[in-house]
Amino acid sequence: MNASKESFRQRVGLPALFSAIVFAILLITSMIIMIIGVLLIRIGAINIARLSRNEPIIPIFILLIISVLVGTVVSFIISQFPLKPLRRVIDATNRLAAGDFSTRLRLAGPSAFTELADSFNRMAEELGGIEMLRADFVDNFSHEFKTPIVSIKGFAEELKHDDLSPEQRNEYLDIIIGESSRLATLATNVLNLSRVEKQTILANRERFDLTEQVRRCILLFENKLNQRRLNLTIELDEIALVGDEDLLSQVWINLIDNAVKFTPEGGSIGIRLIQSGNQARFVIQDDGYGISEESQKHVFDKFFQGDPSHSTQGNGLGLSIARRIVTLYGGTIACQSQDGVGTEFTVDLPLK
Repeated sequence: MNASKESFRQRVGLPALFSAIVFAILLITSMIIMIIGVLLIRIGAINIARLSRNEPIIPIFILLIISVLVGTVVSFIISQFPLKPLRRVIDATNRLAAGDFSTRLRLAGPSAFTELADSFNRMAEELGGIEMLRADFVDNFSHEFKTPIVSIKGFAEELKHDDLSPEQRNEYLDIIIGESSRLATLATNVLNLSRVEKQTILANRERFDLTEQVRRCILLFENKLNQRRLNLTIELDEIALVGDEDLLSQVWINLIDNAVKFTPEGGSIGIRLIQSGNQARFVIQDDGYGISEESQKHVFDKFFQGDPSHSTQGNGLGLSIARRIVTLYGGTIACQSQDGVGTEFTVDLPLK
């Protein structure tokens, strides 16, 4: 009921304001013309006797001219008040277009003006956030791209020395190979992110076995799981899904890779795929290092890494790609974690 009343006020408020302004202009103009007419009659400029003898043309013509002039002046003066908020909006828009994303708008008056100010302020805040993300993206990408290049250059220069032992030479070559792979992975992830961000629909739609896909993705990490002696618990319902199979596999690979990467040796990882109503739910849980409350706010941001030292392998794009792909499917992805206890990612995908 309250929402209906508020909606009615918003629809009626602004038209009522302009109607009142027009009425005020007409009323003030009429009163001024009346006063001028009375004065003209009193000073003899208008002869009532002549008007009664059907000779009203000149006085009426004079009153028409006066009415136009007075109406124009009154309209100009009164219109300054409703146009003042519009000028403030134009000024704020120009400052925002010039790059001042701290610009905020405060408008008093009808609810329509308040709603306009709130919408403008939300837009300015969003644009400021986008600009900050863009700047962070450039900074992080430059860092992630420059670090392996500097490393490759440094060890390549070391290889020019003739006094290196075979062990040192092989070590430096392994580092160069590893950094080259890191660059290739970074380039691939950036291209993947760019590709999925440009997509608005799933172009390749076909029915596939979601359960089998998850099994294959888990098998890709069999060696890493064994090397780190991680305990894996799997619970998979048999589910089929319609969509882009290759695209969705990136979600599971990124989530499993993170769980393996951030779980200490000898830890545990649990993976569940269950059907809940008309949706498929994928849950991956680990007892790893966990994510702080502050870091959880940015865990899906591009290039964000919970480890500020960047000592852990990765470039902070996997979860951004995963979230975008899940969004294309019309699903949701969420993270729950406690620092030092573990992390749980949940993906819900509609089956229809």
